[in-house]
Amino acid sequence: MSIGLDEIRQEAETQFGDLEITLPNGQTVRLRHTLRLAKPDRKRLADLGRLIGQVADENTQHADREDALLAAIGDVLVLVAETKSAGRALLSAIKGDLLTLMGVFRKYQETCQLPEASRSTD
Repeated sequence: MSIGLDEIRQEAETQFGDLEITLPNGQTVRLRHTLRLAKPDRKRLADLGRLIGQVADENTQHADREDALLAAIGDVLVLVAETKSAGRALLSAIKGDLLTLMGVFRKYQETCQLPEASRSTD
């Protein structure tokens, strides 16, 4: 069997694609799949994920929680964006709207989550 590297790349892109979001000004922001991130960025992403989970579970005042969630999710989006400036443009377009920010974050998670490892039947 012979297969070209471009075919493998295309198959990986189809299975593990990035999320592209078009901003109101027409700019497209690409949020990279976790596997496309450098190892230090994947670690930072995992740390931010834990922080988001902690903030969501804490019994803090509503305003404090909202600010912490905005900051942590914003950091995730800038981290996974193809460029930091594109990530900041996305945050600027969101304008601090927590519902929209959560929607973008949720869509990123759905699109770019790792598939579960299948169990061997052997």
